[in-house]
Amino acid sequence: MKISSLLLKNCYLIEPNLDLEGRFNLLIEDGRIRAITKESLRAKEVLDLEGKVLCPPFCDLHTHTRYPGQTYKEEPESLCKSAISGGFSYLLAMPNTNPPMDEPERVLEVEETFKGIGLCKVVQSATLSVGREGKRLVDFYKFLERGIRFFTDDGSNLQEPALMEMALKYSKALDFLVLNHCEERSLSRGKVNEGLVSEVLGIEGRKPSAEEVVVARDCILSYRTGGRIHLQHISTGLSVKIIRFFKELGARVSAEVNPIHFTLTQESVLNFGARALLNPPLRGEEDLELITEGIRDGTIDCVATDHAPHRSFEKEILQDSLPGVIGLQTALPLTLELWRRGKISLRKVVELLSTNPLRILGERVRVKEGEVANFVVFDPNEEWTYEEKTNLSKSSNTPFLGKRLKGKVVLLVREGKLVYKGT
Repeated sequence: MKISSLLLKNCYLIEPNLDLEGRFNLLIEDGRIRAITKESLRAKEVLDLEGKVLCPPFCDLHTHTRYPGQTYKEEPESLCKSAISGGFSYLLAMPNTNPPMDEPERVLEVEETFKGIGLCKVVQSATLSVGREGKRLVDFYKFLERGIRFFTDDGSNLQEPALMEMALKYSKALDFLVLNHCEERSLSRGKVNEGLVSEVLGIEGRKPSAEEVVVARDCILSYRTGGRIHLQHISTGLSVKIIRFFKELGARVSAEVNPIHFTLTQESVLNFGARALLNPPLRGEEDLELITEGIRDGTIDCVATDHAPHRSFEKEILQDSLPGVIGLQTALPLTLELWRRGKISLRKVVELLSTNPLRILGERVRVKEGEVANFVVFDPNEEWTYEEKTNLSKSSNTPFLGKRLKGKVVLLVREGKLVYKGT
């Protein structure tokens, strides 16, 4: 049911789309924002949001739903509940499902399933190659005529340069987005970053250059073809430098970072074991600092969770463990730590989690008078414990379980309806 009459008093509004920031009162009637003002207003229901931030809803460009084919790790309902409790109204779902999303009917079926749940909008990406095998590109026309405009083989890099070049030529001609998991397979055999930790554990390390050579390749191909590419889960400082260079040249490149990559370093594997194992792996302190600088100067466009649920039996032994961590409920508090440390502004937090990924996804969502109400409210200073009873995912593969976190979602309003209210 749409919100009939609700006044949100004293909220700190951040709306980068309108270059609006400050303390305001918002009146919502019949699901629409009727007023944004500093003046006193009346409504049937009033909430005082002193000390809380209101902004456009969060958008995650990198979610593994595990649907279809792996619902023992995550079910559509549990995914949506995790998402909205983390402030996310929009998710771009990865296509490495079983079967893979290499047919338009499969993509649309998944979107329809999540639409039926009604808590958040899930945009299902399609594979770049048939079967995610990297041998032959999908028929882009077949997908585009059904409104499907996002293509990636995430979970795998599109290895063949000629195929990526062709995909980017189509991207320019037909106006769709290519996303790539940048990792040269021949350089990425290990489980952890190549360096001190791999030496201490006596296991093969995953080379930073595995990412960097593909980042360079894709930036060059984007620059040469004019195609749009989004580079996924950037983890090394040199990758940031390469992206910055090509953005300055005018390449149509955007990039994301998983918040764990600006929060933890490779040494965390020694403390958390397989719970801190992901792909790409945690890197060194210098990489973390250069990623943070890339966030500050806009080289990195957005935060993306790479939410990747696995069951506990799949994360027991480091060398046999599947890579990935869940992240929809921790993205906000981890990103707020950059603000708390004075690295970025609160507005930048909003841009990273909300307005920038929404722009990349092509969703026009604004907190503006007359518009349907779509926004999130969060308390940047509320402390809470991330534990089994507060974890809404079906899986619990995260190094942050049992930790005290700071920053919590208070409300999420989608299409004029209240879909989440924090406790």
